[in-house]
Amino acid sequence: MVSKDSKSASPAPPDDVRTRHAELARALDAHNYRYYVLDDPSVTDAQFDALLNELKGLEATHPALVTPDSPTQRVAGEIRSGTVKVKHRVRMFSLDNAYGAEDMGEFFRRVKDGLPDSETPRFVIEPKLDGASIEVVYEDGRISVASTRGDGETGEDITANIRTIRNIPLTITHLGRLTLRGEVVIYKKDLETFNAERATQELEPFANPRNAAAGSLRMMDSNEVARRPLRAIFYQLVEGPELHKSHSESIAWLAAIQLPTHRREVMGGDGDVLAAIDAIDAARAGYPYETDGAVVKVDTYRHQDVLGFTSKFPKWAVAYKFKAERIATRIREITVQVGRTGALTPVANLDPVELAGTTVSRASLHNGDQIAELDVRLGDLVFIEKAGEIIPQVVGVDTAARTGDERLFEMPKTCPSCGTATARSKRDEAKPELGDEVVLRCPNRTCPAQVKGQIFYFARRFAMDVDRLGAVLVEQMVDRKLVLDVADLYTLTAPQIIELERMGDKSAQNVVESIARSKARTLDRLLCGLGIPQVGQVAAKQLAEEARTLKEMLEWNEEETRAHVASIRGYGPKMVDSVVLFLFDKGQRSLMEKLRDLGVSAPQPRAEVATTGPLLGVKVCVTGVLSRKREDVHAEIRAAGGEVHDGVKKDTNYLVAGEKTGKSKLDQAKKFGTKVITETELSALLNP
Repeated sequence: MVSKDSKSASPAPPDDVRTRHAELARALDAHNYRYYVLDDPSVTDAQFDALLNELKGLEATHPALVTPDSPTQRVAGEIRSGTVKVKHRVRMFSLDNAYGAEDMGEFFRRVKDGLPDSETPRFVIEPKLDGASIEVVYEDGRISVASTRGDGETGEDITANIRTIRNIPLTITHLGRLTLRGEVVIYKKDLETFNAERATQELEPFANPRNAAAGSLRMMDSNEVARRPLRAIFYQLVEGPELHKSHSESIAWLAAIQLPTHRREVMGGDGDVLAAIDAIDAARAGYPYETDGAVVKVDTYRHQDVLGFTSKFPKWAVAYKFKAERIATRIREITVQVGRTGALTPVANLDPVELAGTTVSRASLHNGDQIAELDVRLGDLVFIEKAGEIIPQVVGVDTAARTGDERLFEMPKTCPSCGTATARSKRDEAKPELGDEVVLRCPNRTCPAQVKGQIFYFARRFAMDVDRLGAVLVEQMVDRKLVLDVADLYTLTAPQIIELERMGDKSAQNVVESIARSKARTLDRLLCGLGIPQVGQVAAKQLAEEARTLKEMLEWNEEETRAHVASIRGYGPKMVDSVVLFLFDKGQRSLMEKLRDLGVSAPQPRAEVATTGPLLGVKVCVTGVLSRKREDVHAEIRAAGGEVHDGVKKDTNYLVAGEKTGKSKLDQAKKFGTKVITETELSALLNP
């Protein structure tokens, strides 16, 4: 940005320069509109860049030409030092959900009962966008302020970031106040390209467009936001010209003044609406953006006013949620993976098939009991769907398609990794909700597959956070017996690592230094990395705060251990038994003593307990993949007075469900009546 002082000190540009500057700005705005809104570019990227560079050159020579709405100012270089709250003049409501024809029938009934008998409602149907909700306000033809949804009453100021989104015009022809609601999305093809670029930089790819969009809007550096392929789609005019009589009329007007708007259909009959929803469901794989449903709104504003709102939802709109996409493909092979706890998990290798926007060639079969229950056979035509739209799993078999050549599959009697005889566990300690006699395990603790899994788990970000330990490197370390357990990592030397494939002097030294840095992680991180059954990040932190150091924990006798652990709030009898069993297991104790002697883990500081805050007395469980580190989310909840649960319990108030949320936690939430919310909804609770 050019400073005000330098601009005021510069001579006024000649008229011909001003004219050329205005021509270039109009041309660039028009090209942006055709590319990002109409998806119909009129010039090549090189031609666009040439025009933009010419404009930059003029502004560099004549700083007085630089204005906030110039195409060169998409990135203002602003780094926000903190969040600023924006009060919405009109509340941003959530939408009630519908999951089938019966729910939609109830919605239609409520609408018709709320209107005079002589009046027939008309409905607008739109694909439900899967992104991040925003509000953008224009005043005098320029962007005034932009904000997140927040709690509906108050959002977070993201004006600088919104200015970087190229399909949002910085100026419009309408000069009155215009308040718009919309969604920021990333097109599927753009995310693939962006993730490919991140891979070349050895950065973790985004799991899906929604997380990428939501996380981008909250970034502090708008320069970085500008590098991300964000787009906005406006779906509601909240404040604007009063001449419009309907939602569809307003959206058409927004499109006419070259704002990016949503596709929509307008119709009357209930049956026509349901048919339109089915059509969106059938066509959604071809949409450029992710969609998980359809939004149905009463079109006429007068009817919306008559119907009004509940305390949470408008009575004149509903979000119809699609069922998880299901598709058929054939099983060619079933392989068995051995996890860090020795559990054997069968995986179906499939004929590759497109499912929910990705190519799927493998799907989980969970365990031998599910194979038997579904009667899955090698060569079967099976139905797969993505759990939570993320993890492919086999959900059924097309038995009518069998030819007689299909073969039964049996779980192995010996471990595929080490050859040890397998055994049925009395209880799946990692997932007690699955019940007894489910999991087949390898009982050999030195099994190479288990050791590899333990090292991967130990090194994860939420545990000891050891970077540079890639899959290929760990495989070699274990296969060559350089490490037999996680403690052996801390005795590795650079000369040993140099002997491994693709490792040079510098790389080997980086690995050793990364492992050494992890010794300073606090005790809770170490306990997480050890993988104590039933003890997640929250419970590990509580246990670490009770013990303070690994040395002190190992000095407790069994009676003292039980007393200490039982005193921890939220630890039930099963958790206490699990911790005591783990700490006094001969093998685990030997491992912890090795780690203690090697000086691994720092003392655990005791956290201050908040006595005030918007979540005081509220109990929250956080699960799945989030846009931020889970421990940071936990810290925010505690700072707001809330209590964090590792699992869903009878008194858990909220389950914050990110991507890849497990079915078991969702089932527990349903069982106990725990409300399931998104990360965005949690943010609203934290910032009322």
